[in-house]
Amino acid sequence: MIRIDTHAHVFSRHDQCIETARYVPDYDATVEQFLAHLNAHDLTHGVLVQPSFLGTDNSAMLNAIRQFPDRLKGIAVVSHTISLDELLEFKLQGIVGTRINLFGLNVPDLTQSDWQTFLLNLEKVNFQLELHAPPAYLIQVLPILSHYNINIVIDHFGRSVPELGVDDPDYHTFLNLLDSKKHWVKVSGYYRLGSHPENIETAQKAFSLLKVKGMLNKMVWGSDWPHTQHEDLVSYDKTFQVFQKIVANPDEQSMILNQNAIRLFNF
Repeated sequence: MIRIDTHAHVFSRHDQCIETARYVPDYDATVEQFLAHLNAHDLTHGVLVQPSFLGTDNSAMLNAIRQFPDRLKGIAVVSHTISLDELLEFKLQGIVGTRINLFGLNVPDLTQSDWQTFLLNLEKVNFQLELHAPPAYLIQVLPILSHYNINIVIDHFGRSVPELGVDDPDYHTFLNLLDSKKHWVKVSGYYRLGSHPENIETAQKAFSLLKVKGMLNKMVWGSDWPHTQHEDLVSYDKTFQVFQKIVANPDEQSMILNQNAIRLFNF
């Protein structure tokens, strides 16, 4: 049976990080290590996500996909001024979408003509758009993105603010904006939500609220390997075990790992 980890990163300590990187790794996260984790957990496929500290240089991820094209696809980070031809070239290399990480940045004005062109081009190449942003940002961009025929994938349960958790009014506004026809949510990065990585309560509450909003068939799981900035506290084993605690129902686990992820990523 196909079972997919939809969120992981590969990189080398020797890769050139962008000058504005908030984090720079001092170790390697290789595609061979990632595939070993998949194999150990009876997972068949993986989706690599370009880490923010490498900017728009997607070469490490593309090289990994090139080696294992039957098992891997990717989400690239690109400039919003990228051409349609360049997006098509990415598609030929196993890329299925682009990611916008808004942490540490201002919310872009998606109504500007260059952003509109970018979003229309994503439609043309059938790319998804992955958002990594706090709820206060998500509630600003989701209404604008609703005008485009794009799968919108929201990272890490919607990244509730650790101090507020799911009680944040912005998080509830975000939940109310969710549309099961357009939006997907990654059940991932639970340790980025609470005041301490061991606390899974916020993720459990978020999962329950997302189910109430009718999103069960639009959730996918990601390990977030190698758990950047939390490497000493989290392991691949741990993330998979916690997933099974957050999603205790085996049928729901199967839906998230298998049916949902296959529909989104077309493996």
